[in-house]
Amino acid sequence: HRSSKAEMDVILATDFAADLTYQLAIDQKKRHLGLDVKSVAQLNQQLNDFPLLIASPSSSTRRRFDQEGTKLWNTCIQLMTIYRDRKEEVVLVCKVKAFAYAMLEYAAPYRGTGNNRALETAFSMASTCIDNGCLDLSQRIIEIAAVRMDKLEKSESGIEGSKLQQYTIEYYMLRVYLAWLQGRLDIAEHLFSKIPVSDNGRGQERVMDICYKIGSCALSRKQYDVSVKWLERALRAFRAGLRLDTKESNGFLAKALDALKIHYSGMFPVLVIQLELLGKEELNENVFLQGHWIIFCGCPTFLTNIRVDSATKYH
Repeated sequence: HRSSKAEMDVILATDFAADLTYQLAIDQKKRHLGLDVKSVAQLNQQLNDFPLLIASPSSSTRRRFDQEGTKLWNTCIQLMTIYRDRKEEVVLVCKVKAFAYAMLEYAAPYRGTGNNRALETAFSMASTCIDNGCLDLSQRIIEIAAVRMDKLEKSESGIEGSKLQQYTIEYYMLRVYLAWLQGRLDIAEHLFSKIPVSDNGRGQERVMDICYKIGSCALSRKQYDVSVKWLERALRAFRAGLRLDTKESNGFLAKALDALKIHYSGMFPVLVIQLELLGKEELNENVFLQGHWIIFCGCPTFLTNIRVDSATKYH
């Protein structure tokens, strides 16, 4: 009886995922997603039953869940872009994407590259849920990721130390962000204290990103002391990246600076960061002279006459 029920649950889940993919795919050009009331109710029920199934899946079940989950996940990525300016639609897509994540999570093994993929998907999904106000969903996803993290730390799978460090940082920083948004400031501080000292570029990027988000949020709430603390942490993470001399860290710094220049090109802190980057010993003077580094676009007049020597060190 249990076996037949488990098989029926598998069929229901995969059929529902396929139906969602079909409904959403044909509605991409419409103003609204167009999910019917029954589908929305079933989606909410599935998410309430997170994780989807308890029984260990067979190889064929893993394949079916992975295939349907991947198709639904990719559809949601497209829809997130299409409906990015429509909050209600984006929140609904976020929930559908969480269901797709649940499919992929159930299909993933607890070792090897499949486990790594599941963790990375969990971190991505938890972050998306937080950004769209689905905090309860994010909490459950982080709890599922915690089980995988625990198994990974105890295993002898030979995972690279830098990769494990990256996952540890991402896991704790997501918990920090979630706790802070839930108003559990003491827990956020406690979790932040668990962040390992990182020589990992992606880890520093995650620390900087979330500390900046918390600092900006606190600033918008006029919590100035709190804002200063978290923005200082974001800046420290960025400066830590300056001390790393790896291809990964340099790529991280370039990516972070490009994002800052796009959104905040004329702000003084961004100009300071650009100066700090110019002070790196590894900077090629020819790159600077060729115009790859645009320093003072839109800055106050009294700064435009400053001469920057590529050999100068800024601390």
